[in-house]
Amino acid sequence: MEIISSIIPPIVLLLIGGLCRRGGWLGVEADASLSILTIRILYPCFFFFHIIGNKYPILPEQFLTVVFVGFTSICVGFGCALIVAKFMKIDIDSIQSFTFCSGIFNYGFFAFPIAASIFGNQLIAKIILFNLGVEMAIWTVGVWVLASTQFKFSRLLNPPIISIILALIVQKMGGQSQIPYFIWEIISSLGNCAIPVGLILIGGNFADLVKDFELSQGNRIEISSILVRLLIVPLLMFCYACKGPIPDSMDWLRDILIIQSAMPSGIFAIVIVKSYSGDTKTAMRAILASTICCFVTMPIWLYLGINYAR
Repeated sequence: MEIISSIIPPIVLLLIGGLCRRGGWLGVEADASLSILTIRILYPCFFFFHIIGNKYPILPEQFLTVVFVGFTSICVGFGCALIVAKFMKIDIDSIQSFTFCSGIFNYGFFAFPIAASIFGNQLIAKIILFNLGVEMAIWTVGVWVLASTQFKFSRLLNPPIISIILALIVQKMGGQSQIPYFIWEIISSLGNCAIPVGLILIGGNFADLVKDFELSQGNRIEISSILVRLLIVPLLMFCYACKGPIPDSMDWLRDILIIQSAMPSGIFAIVIVKSYSGDTKTAMRAILASTICCFVTMPIWLYLGINYAR
């Protein structure tokens, strides 16, 4: 019941977003501006607040390890997605978009509120650094998978990553004590808006996706997405959390793997697919299938992870 209650708040926020879109309160024209606001202002403040406010600063060797694991987890996802796509004989024109979307888990908007509910707020800062490796994998290996000719290292310098680096620098210089109180309150207020606004925005987009949704031929995309995102990759992450080499001082890394293993495909991936002229229909099918079915599998993976991997 504790696990299920931790999943309810993000689900309710998604539903609110969908209802607002259907009721005309959240227009499509607002998506672009809200997305920019969330990515460039709210999300960076969320990262900055939690890293600086963390009572237990992460050591340099821990930082490198958690970033590496985050990077590797996405690369493993891409590899599994590509193998399943070949096995399921997914159309050659759809493989790139399928591999990209199924290889990425929802590492932020779902993961943060669920992690905070189950393991406490102190894990958030560590997940943020894990997600730094995730972001690096998406904008390097992921873009190469999606559109190798359009790969650019400059994509790595986006506001969320810059905010993480800046927060780590400020933390080394003395942390919160170096920031005036009124500025800290502003950062806190903006950061607290990131997850609710992001989930409501995602819920609105989901309402649009569901409205125009059509199953793929033979349901190959949907079945393959569920296999990759909700069965194969979670099993691999669960096994690593149970038996994989993890430093004694980083037991919290198991908690991160438990949370991220249960996540569906990342919804923001469809925006990246669209910006690189990928197959948005395939992206939509992969994301919707794993997201809808994750409400069944998520409590199971969380339960197994909490009771057997820790």
